[in-house]
Amino acid sequence: MPEVWIGVDFGTRYVGVAVGEVSTGLPMPVKTLGAKPEPALLNALSKLAREQGAIGFVVGLPVNMNGSEGPAAVACRAFAQRLAGHTGLPAELEDERLSSWEAEGLLIEGGLTPSERKDRVHAVAASLVLKAFFDRRKPAP
Repeated sequence: MPEVWIGVDFGTRYVGVAVGEVSTGLPMPVKTLGAKPEPALLNALSKLAREQGAIGFVVGLPVNMNGSEGPAAVACRAFAQRLAGHTGLPAELEDERLSSWEAEGLLIEGGLTPSERKDRVHAVAASLVLKAFFDRRKPAP
């Protein structure tokens, strides 16, 4: 049975979502959701997890460059706990330093206009978070 995870790039306005299977290690950006109202967001993520047969979520943790955690990280930790409580699935945390910056760069390289990038950057960032999670779990060669 495939081990499917949902990647989440949590923000105060937008939440990027990606889906990936551990065996392929290649997550795909899915969509960007509005962060508010939170009950609707939690329901949408729960529905997606059921549809995909996901076994858990990976929420990006915005750690500062020096490794410390600020208010955004505290908010992400709290959201991950609420998500796990709402869905009954684990919500792992993964360092997301520079994921949005990297996602923006990938979309620029792909030739997307600023308006096209705005709609996709959060979902691409979620896929990068999920990819980092998969890479960290790979057994050493």
